[in-house]
Amino acid sequence: MKTIKYISRLFLLFIAVLVPYCGKTQNIQRYNSFSYSVNEGLLQTTISDIAFDKNNFCWIGFPNGIQKFDGKNFSIVPVQAGLPDDKKVLFLKCNNGDLFISHSQGISKYEINSNKFIQVYTQHDKKTPSQFIGDDNGIIYFSSEQGVIMGLDCHSFKVVSETNTGLRDTTLSSEYRGKPSSNIINHKVAMEFASRLYLWDLKAGKMLFESQPVENISHYLLTLKNENEVLHCTYKINNALQVYNFATGINKMLFIKGKDAESISRCIIHPWQKKLLISFSNHLYETDSALLVLKSELVNFQNQPVAGKASIFKIIEDNFGNLVLATVSSGIRKIIRNNYPIKYYGTEKKEDNNVLGLLVDKKNNRILAGTAGNGLLIFDSLQRLVKTIGKLPGSNKSFYPNTIIKINKGDYLLFCAGEKNIWRLSYDLSKMDSFPIRTSLPEERRYVYYFGNHLYQNEQEVVSQSQGSIYHTNLTNKTVTQYDITNSYTMSGLFFNNVIITHANDELIFIDTATFREIRRISFENTGSVRCFAKNDENNFFIGSNKGVYKVDINGKILLHLKKENGLPDECIYAMAFDDDGFLWCSTNKGIIKINKDNSIFQLKKEDGLQENEFNTNVVSKAEDGEMFFGGVNGVSSFYPSTINSFEEKIALLVIKITINNEPAFKDTAVWNIKKIDLPYDQNTLSFDFIAMANNNPGQYVYQYKMDGIDKEWIQNNDMQTVSYHLPPGKYVFKIHTSRTFNSEATAMKEIFIWIHPPFWKTWWFISSMALLCVLALAYSINRYNRNKYQQKVAELESEHKVQLERERISRDLHDNIGAYANTVIYKTELLQKEVLPGERNELMNDLRYASKDIITSLRETIWALKKEQYDAQECFVRIRNFVQPFSRYYPNIRFSIDGEVPAAMKLHYTKALNLVRIIQEAVSNSIKHAAASEINIKSAVENERWKLIVSDNGTGFEYEGTRDLQQGNGLDNMKLRASDSGFNFNIESGEDKGTSITIFV
Repeated sequence: MKTIKYISRLFLLFIAVLVPYCGKTQNIQRYNSFSYSVNEGLLQTTISDIAFDKNNFCWIGFPNGIQKFDGKNFSIVPVQAGLPDDKKVLFLKCNNGDLFISHSQGISKYEINSNKFIQVYTQHDKKTPSQFIGDDNGIIYFSSEQGVIMGLDCHSFKVVSETNTGLRDTTLSSEYRGKPSSNIINHKVAMEFASRLYLWDLKAGKMLFESQPVENISHYLLTLKNENEVLHCTYKINNALQVYNFATGINKMLFIKGKDAESISRCIIHPWQKKLLISFSNHLYETDSALLVLKSELVNFQNQPVAGKASIFKIIEDNFGNLVLATVSSGIRKIIRNNYPIKYYGTEKKEDNNVLGLLVDKKNNRILAGTAGNGLLIFDSLQRLVKTIGKLPGSNKSFYPNTIIKINKGDYLLFCAGEKNIWRLSYDLSKMDSFPIRTSLPEERRYVYYFGNHLYQNEQEVVSQSQGSIYHTNLTNKTVTQYDITNSYTMSGLFFNNVIITHANDELIFIDTATFREIRRISFENTGSVRCFAKNDENNFFIGSNKGVYKVDINGKILLHLKKENGLPDECIYAMAFDDDGFLWCSTNKGIIKINKDNSIFQLKKEDGLQENEFNTNVVSKAEDGEMFFGGVNGVSSFYPSTINSFEEKIALLVIKITINNEPAFKDTAVWNIKKIDLPYDQNTLSFDFIAMANNNPGQYVYQYKMDGIDKEWIQNNDMQTVSYHLPPGKYVFKIHTSRTFNSEATAMKEIFIWIHPPFWKTWWFISSMALLCVLALAYSINRYNRNKYQQKVAELESEHKVQLERERISRDLHDNIGAYANTVIYKTELLQKEVLPGERNELMNDLRYASKDIITSLRETIWALKKEQYDAQECFVRIRNFVQPFSRYYPNIRFSIDGEVPAAMKLHYTKALNLVRIIQEAVSNSIKHAAASEINIKSAVENERWKLIVSDNGTGFEYEGTRDLQQGNGLDNMKLRASDSGFNFNIESGEDKGTSITIFV
C-alpha cells in the first residue's frame, strides 16, 4: 500500500513538471517590465515616435504634442523658440547622442546643456514633418513628401546634398507614404513605396535598384539584411519572412519555426544584448541569427506578453540597454535587461491574490497560498496555477486560509479566518474534512481570527496562533483546543526556548507550552504593535513591529533597534525570516528588505519584480532548499537569497528641478548642470528634485541627501520626494547619493554649492562698521563725558580765574583811580601839617574836602560803569576829561590840557572802556607823582579808522628800557596789562630831560 502511494506521488510530480513544457512550443524569458499609459501621465496612447536623449530622458511624440519622461514623471515640452511646432513630430538620435526633431516647420536640435532648442533646417512646404532616414557618417539624411532626399551636416547644419528620387509627390496621392528601412549598411538604404522596393545610395545620391510590385506587402517591416538584401513580410503569409535580393530580383521565404498561425500585421527585428529579437503583433521573441526559429518569448514577471494586448510598432533601447516598446494603443512598455531572478505566483485578477497564508511544499511541487476571499490557490514551482479551491465543503461562501501546515502523511491543515472548524486537505488535493474547535470560551469567541501563524509541531501535535488565541491540534485524536491568551490586539507569536512569546498591551507575554498559561510579562513599549517574530539562534530573537525591527534577548532587553534613521525605507514590518547565510529578510509596505550583518539595508521593490510593494502580516515561508516566499496583496514573490546580488552599474544622478521661493529657477539653462547657487537673503526657500538614470528604473534605487551646514547625517529620500529647505544666510553644500542600499557613510555623487547672502545689516562689513561705530560712539561718549567734566572743571577754574581777575581789576581801579585822589589827600595833609597860617590851612582843608568828594565820585563812576554793557568813544573821552579837570585846582603849578576828536561810531565793551580810562588815569597820575612836570597834555585823534590817544608831559622822564626790570610799583604793569587784555596797542617813550609820552591805539 505504501509503495502504491509513493508511486502515485512520483507520478503527480512528473505530471506537474511535464505539463508546462507540453503546453508551449518555446520557452519563456521573464523580464521585469513597466507599463506607462494615460493613467501614469502619458499624454495619450497614440504615439508618433519615441527616442532617448543623452540624459536618458525619453521623448515621446503625439499627434497633439511632445512629452519628456524622466522615468518617474511626464512633462509637456511646449512650442518655444527653436521648436515652432510639436504635432506628429519624428525623432532621430544621432550616433553621437544628439537628438533632432522633425516637424512641419523643419528640423530642430535639442541642446541638452541649455535645455533649449535651435532650428537647424527650415522646411518650405510646412505641411508634414520630413521622414528621417538616419545618421550616416555625421550626415543626417531625411526625405520630404516631394520625394527629395536631403543630407544635413549634424555639426555645421549645412545642407550637403539634395537629390530628387524621382518618386511621386505623395502630397498629390492618397497612397501610403514611402518608408525607409530601419538601418543603413555601407551608405545604402532600402525604401518601400507604392508596393515596390527601392535601394538608394545615400553617399552617391542615386537610385540603385527598383523591384517589381510586391503583393500585400506590409508597411511595418523593412530591414536590410546586408547591403543587397532587404527583409520584409506580407499580409498573406503567416509563418515566414521574405528576403528580397536587389541584385538578382529574387524573393525567398524564411519560414519561422514556432510562429503561430496569426497573420503578420506588424513585425520588427531588433538586435539586443547579443540577441536577435523579433516581434509579431504584441509578442516579442528571441530568435536565431537566421530568423528561422523562435527560441523563447519575452514575458513579464506575471508570465504575460511584455507588450500586453497591444501591438508593438517601434522598439528602441535607452542609454543603459533597456528595451522600450511603443505600442499602437496602450502606451509604452519598458523592459529592464538586468533582472533579479524573482518569481511570481498569482492570478490575472489582482483582487483574487490578497495572500493571508502561505506554505511551500517543494517535495510535492506545490506552493499553497491562502487568500482573502478567493480561497486556496495551489501553484507548481513553474508558477502555474494548478488548482483553486474557492469554497469549503458545504459552503457557498469564499474562505480565508491564514495558516497552512503540512502534517503527517502529506495532508494539510487549514486555519481559516472566521471558521469554527479546522480543515484538513488531503495530500492529493482531492478531499477535505474538518476538526471542530473546542474551548471554554463563550461561543461567540470560538473561531479563528484574521491573522494567523504557525508556532511549532511534531508527530503528534500542532500548535498555531491566531491573534490572541492559541490552538492546540492533537493529530492522534483529531481534536483542536482553543486557549485565550489576551483580549488585546495581538498579531503574532514565536516558539522560543520551549516557551511561546507574544506581545500585547506594550508587554511581552511568555506562555507555558504544556498548559498554555501565562508565565510572566515584560514591559516592551513603543512598538506601535508587533506584527511578527523571527529567530536564528538560542539566545536572541527578532521582533517586527510598526516601529521597525528589534533584536531582543530572552529577558526582553533590546539589543538593537533599526528604524528609518538607520536606513529602513519603511518601519512597518509584516513578516521576517532568516536565510541560510544568517541574513534577515523582512517584508514591508515598501517592498522587501535585507538586513546585512553590518545592519546596512538592501531593498527590493515592485520595480524589481515583486508582486507589489505592500505585503501581509506573517505571510512568509522558506523552502528546504533555501528559496524564500513572501505573500502580499497581489500574490506571492519568491527568490533564492544568494542570487539577489547588486548589478555592476554606472549611475548618472541628475537634478531635474530646482525651485526658489516656490518658483522654478534657472529657466535659461539646464538645471542638471547647476553646480553653484548664489541668492539674496530673501530668496532662501529652496526645493530640489533629482533622479537616477541607470540600468534599472529610477524607482528601484535608494536615494539619500544631506545639506552640509544643516544636516548632520544622510537622510533617506523615499519615493524620490521633493526635498525642501528654508536656509538662513550662510554657505551650504547640498549633497545627494543613490544606490541599491542606504549607506550612512556614502560619498556624494553630486554637489551643489549654495551661498545665501545675508542682508546688508548682517554682513561682516556692516557688523564691523556698526561695531566700530559703537566703539567710536562709546569712545565719543566717554570723551564727551570727560570733556564735559574737564570743561566743567575748566569753567570752575575760569570762574575762579575771572573772580581773581576781577579782584585784580578792582585792585587796579582802586590804585589807578582812587589812588590818585588818595595821593592828593596825603599830599594836602602833609602841607596842612606844615602850614601855620590860618588862611592857608583853611585852603588846604578845602582841597582835602574836594579830594575826598572826588574819591567818592570816582567810586560812583566805577560802579556806574559796571552797570552798562557798552560805551561809545565820546563817553569814554568825557570820563577822561572829567577825571583830569579837577587836577588843575589841586595842582595849580601844573598846566593840564585835553583836546582832539574821537571816532563817532566806535563802541567799546565796558571792560575795554574802563581799561582805557584807567590807563589814561594811571598815565596822568604817574606824571603828577613822578615827573615833576609843569605840563601834562592829552590828545585824541582818529588815525586809519582807529582811535589814537597820547598822554605826554615835560617832566624829568626816565630811561624806560633800563628801568623795566626794576621795582617800579604797579603803575606801568597795570597799564600794560590793561592794554594787553583789551587788545590795545600800547607804547611808552621816555628819557632823561625829555619827558614821557604814552601812545594808545584802540
